Amino acid sequence: MARPSASSTRPGEPSLADWLLLLLLVGLGGSSFALIRAAIDTIPPVAVSVGRLWIAAAMLFIIMRMKNRKWPPLMAGNKPHRLWAWMAAIGAGGYAAPFLIFPWAQQFVPSGLAGVYMAFMPLWTLGLAYFFADERLTPQKIAGFALGFAGVGILVGPEALNGFAHKGHAPSSLLAEAMLLLATLFYAASAVMARRAPAARPRAFSAGIVLMGAVFATPALLIAGDLNISEWSAKSIAAVIALGVGPTGLAGVVIIVLIRRVGASFMALANYLTPIWAIIVGVIAFGERLAPSAFIALAVIFAGVAISQRRGRKVVEAGDALIEELRPQIRRDQTES
Repeated sequence: MARPSASSTRPGEPSLADWLLLLLLVGLGGSSFALIRAAIDTIPPVAVSVGRLWIAAAMLFIIMRMKNRKWPPLMAGNKPHRLWAWMAAIGAGGYAAPFLIFPWAQQFVPSGLAGVYMAFMPLWTLGLAYFFADERLTPQKIAGFALGFAGVGILVGPEALNGFAHKGHAPSSLLAEAMLLLATLFYAASAVMARRAPAARPRAFSAGIVLMGAVFATPALLIAGDLNISEWSAKSIAAVIALGVGPTGLAGVVIIVLIRRVGASFMALANYLTPIWAIIVGVIAFGERLAPSAFIALAVIFAGVAISQRRGRKVVEAGDALIEELRPQIRRDQTES
């Protein structure tokens, strides 16, 4: 089939509907941290992680089949199919690992602060792309990376660590914050891996990596001990369902629509607004208060991201639902259809 012309694949200018979809994506992503906090109120963190992944995997599978998309066979000869190997790696690193970390960390860290750490993700992507994706690391990118780390230093400083005043919640934990930073590193690693993944239909690809994330996260239930299911509240159960359907499932669908309509760069704006929305939701839902130093830290991290991406190839953040993972697949899908 003939390759489409540039005009047929070039994204259009964002319309009002596109901006509304972008706001929906921000709302879904920024609300995930508050939903996690509500879920872990009575449900063990590991059950929250596994539950949301299986719910999202089922949702994305249904959407995939509605579009008549199929996964490739699991085996190619006597070896696993190449696409399944990539989906397994991305699912384990981009979903299972960080999704297990965030609910655990949020036992000690307020939801707004957890959201702020997501702002560092594109800088991790920048560093990893240099080592594993043959991207040139210019002085400008090094300066942006250093500035971003300075922002993290401000964020975990004594003032920021004690910067939330909220009722009935333990003080922020340095270990938990370090684990949140590690979770964003996992997200970034999965984004870099996705750039080298083989071509695949985006719906099949997204459903496959979330399924693999669920598969790799499930064994954690075996070491979680008694899950005390009888103590789970309706509110916490509803929060887990909302996490699976919204930030993990529906957000992936919105991302596909936005990339197809107006491109990845426009869709990536959500990642700069999501931490801010996470802070707002934390204030409204739980009365969390963010210290001025944490706002300064967020501004410094954003400045580092801006400097690192100025006049260069944009580093699109992967976050709660399929951002960098989908971009190369959708581009390939456009050229094949």
